[in-house]
Amino acid sequence: MQRSGVPHVVIETDEGKVAHLVETGAPVIVGDATLEETLRQAGVDRAKGLAACLPDDADNVYAVLTARDLNHKLHIVARAVEEQAEPKLIKAGANRVVAPTITGSHRMAQALMRPAVADFMDSITAENLDLSFEQIEVGRGSAYAGKKLRYTNILSELNVIIVAIRRRSDQMTFNPSGDAILDAGDILIAIGQAESLMRMSALAGSAKEQTDA
Repeated sequence: MQRSGVPHVVIETDEGKVAHLVETGAPVIVGDATLEETLRQAGVDRAKGLAACLPDDADNVYAVLTARDLNHKLHIVARAVEEQAEPKLIKAGANRVVAPTITGSHRMAQALMRPAVADFMDSITAENLDLSFEQIEVGRGSAYAGKKLRYTNILSELNVIIVAIRRRSDQMTFNPSGDAILDAGDILIAIGQAESLMRMSALAGSAKEQTDA
């Protein structure tokens, strides 16, 4: 998040981790992330997202419950230490749950069976390639709204590949054809160079946003 320039704040109690975070320039609040007053201090009521990654599942459930109560629009990603904690975290209000142990085993299997694919994904994650994945929403009245994918500049000029389209109905279309029509509210899952993705994001914004810019 620091590399991407995304505004954020870290809540931590461990003194060693706090010292390291301060050295890296990360904004830190020393406190208990399960407490309402600490989450308020971190600005949870106006935040867009929260990552609950405490080492204990019960603490993560409590942090998610508290944060969801303070901000109903918050996008919450929670860590599950044990696989059985996932449904509890979802019930508590998490939008998505990540289980590092399960994810790690899947990546190990992929590295064993599909090493070229694993190397490619690792290169993007580590930013060794000048490529990034991004999700871009098509705004109402934007340059892309109502157009077929083939009639946009996304591939021909920006050299950005649309991997998938998530419709407002949450239907996901993978590897969409050039005849796919882009509608306002669609989320485009794209891969390309950072500069091209920024230009595409600006063009995909609503007409009002482009005027304001």
